[in-house]
Amino acid sequence: MKRFIKKSILFIIPVLSIFICMEFLLRDIPNDYKFKKEFLDKNSQNIEILCLGSSHANYGINPVYFSKNSFNGSHTSQSVDYDLKILNKYQGRLDNLKYILIPISYFTLYSKLDRGIESWRVKNYPLYYNIQSYNIKDYSEVLSINTGTNARRIYSYYIKKNEEITTSELGYGTSHSSKNQQDLIKSGIEAAKRHTTKKDDTLFNENIENLKSIIQLAQQNKSIVIFFTPPAYYTYSENLNPNQLEKTVNTINKIAKEYDNTLYINYMHDKRFHKSDFFDADHLNEIGAEKLTKLLNNLINNIEKYGLYNNSILYGDSAAPNLQRDLSLLSWRQ
Repeated sequence: MKRFIKKSILFIIPVLSIFICMEFLLRDIPNDYKFKKEFLDKNSQNIEILCLGSSHANYGINPVYFSKNSFNGSHTSQSVDYDLKILNKYQGRLDNLKYILIPISYFTLYSKLDRGIESWRVKNYPLYYNIQSYNIKDYSEVLSINTGTNARRIYSYYIKKNEEITTSELGYGTSHSSKNQQDLIKSGIEAAKRHTTKKDDTLFNENIENLKSIIQLAQQNKSIVIFFTPPAYYTYSENLNPNQLEKTVNTINKIAKEYDNTLYINYMHDKRFHKSDFFDADHLNEIGAEKLTKLLNNLINNIEKYGLYNNSILYGDSAAPNLQRDLSLLSWRQ
């Protein structure tokens, strides 16, 4: 028995040493989560427009096209509970925050990061945002991702000198280039199927409560929440389950009417977006991101100019053409 224990220890020690070494090497690799957290730590008091949400915002909103100090704090598959956790973390430092942008996609109210196929991303929040998790493995790169993938990451960064950061200085995702446009037909069908979920009232209600908590935090800061449904190519939108889509739109409409600091605008079928604006059927490329950001910037500028009252933008005697056009797309005005 003693010999067995001794041999076991001799085996475990080098294996454990390798895993500890891998953990340190992996955590030291610069990544989007670490980058965005560090930006928020240093600059949160200056941010006037903060965008959160999933990849639809990460690749769809480019802060350089906003007139105010802005930052994109979204991440791939980031669900609204993590939007809320990020806001709670920086609540005491967002002194100049005026607008919070949250994408309301087809899947937003029916999904949570820790329950989806990309739940492995949860580890990025306790590791790099210092956001609490109740799962011990979420505090480790080695325990969260398989050894082969981690070994490739180490080789890619330390040997090949490849960077893992894929965002601009203001948090915009730069990897969805128009030069690499995907098959818009295939990607639309596949994404629509992937984003259509079974009915889960508990999850749905949790997401609603999280959105309301975000709105209430915004009220404390005297900030406005703008919910927006991003543009989609027809091969995606035409393959969506109409019941899931209708319930999402109707629910956000209802929430927007409940709170006087909240707007909802639906760009899903906006005819100003064309084939050349998309990376795949449900994500914009840099061309589409510029267009969407400028539309939202125009909306915000008009709110600044004319005010916001009772879910309406007050614009005086003569409405600017751009304002009137955007108002026609606001779901609560349809």
